[in-house]
Amino acid sequence: MAREVGNLPRLAVSVDQIEALRARKGGKANRLMITPTNGDPPLQYNHRDFLHRCAISDEIIDGRPYYSLDIDSRTALQERWGLSNEAVRGDGIVIPRHSPDGTETYPQIRYTPPKDDQKYTCPVGSGGVVDVHPSATARAQDVDEPIVFVESIKGADALLSNGLLAAGFHGVYGWKHNKGPSFELKKIPLAGRDVGILFDADATRRDDLRRAIEELSTILGFSGARVCIMELPDSVGEKAGVDDYLAVLGSLAGAVR
Repeated sequence: MAREVGNLPRLAVSVDQIEALRARKGGKANRLMITPTNGDPPLQYNHRDFLHRCAISDEIIDGRPYYSLDIDSRTALQERWGLSNEAVRGDGIVIPRHSPDGTETYPQIRYTPPKDDQKYTCPVGSGGVVDVHPSATARAQDVDEPIVFVESIKGADALLSNGLLAAGFHGVYGWKHNKGPSFELKKIPLAGRDVGILFDADATRRDDLRRAIEELSTILGFSGARVCIMELPDSVGEKAGVDDYLAVLGSLAGAVR
């Protein structure tokens, strides 16, 4: 079970209204904006549904909070984070990211659907972000609690939704910045800690991706962590991530260590 995130916003529409709109034919119901009453940016219903299908709970969705690209959020992303007109064009989910110490940092956009095969974008110069969900900041500082490193924010949030502490970054080398380990890693106490590495299903089967795992394992080991490399079977898909795996099977019982 996921740990609860306190003081979550109430939705501005009822569950009955959502289900009635969901039953309608056509695309307008899918674009229903679910607007929290606490002033957080709104999230379209179809985007929330997409995140549910990634095994992410409402508590974790609203605790970050994820929100949809719209006129206001596009303007804010450009003014605060310097994203280009092209970067904020189209349909997408904004993923606010947070350093392990709780500081908000560069956001990420997940396009829905992908634009010209591009799934994600983020501000120029924002490499090396190691994200911990804001509800788990204190847990990340507790060396007695194991933590799992995964190659996506969604994957980390799917694990957290299932009660497992996780840190996420963008891609197998997302933990690097300027060819070296990101300073963000130093914000997570590692000495004497049990740490897992759980990348997508293809990562342990390709030599180039395997090298990323081995490099990260070495860095974490030098910091004093007890490292366990975990492997996702390809039963869900050759390139499936941990969120895909949890969405289909509901647990990591079949993961190989």
